[in-house]
Amino acid sequence: MPNKDKTFEEKMNKLDEIVRKIDNSEGGLDESLKLYFEGTELIKELESTIKEAKEKIEKIKNSD
Repeated sequence: MPNKDKTFEEKMNKLDEIVRKIDNSEGGLDESLKLYFEGTELIKELESTIKEAKEKIEKIKNSD
């Protein structure tokens, strides 16, 4: 399932899982690199979602 179809919480859980796998050295270097890049993409998506939410909140606050 592509990350775009996942909720914020699902993405956070996936990122947590990736961090645990890297911390526990599950798999070799190639697997760790793959997980690292997957994690960085998730972080970008999560940051974008947070930015959009902040912008929506600011719009609501400023419309009063």
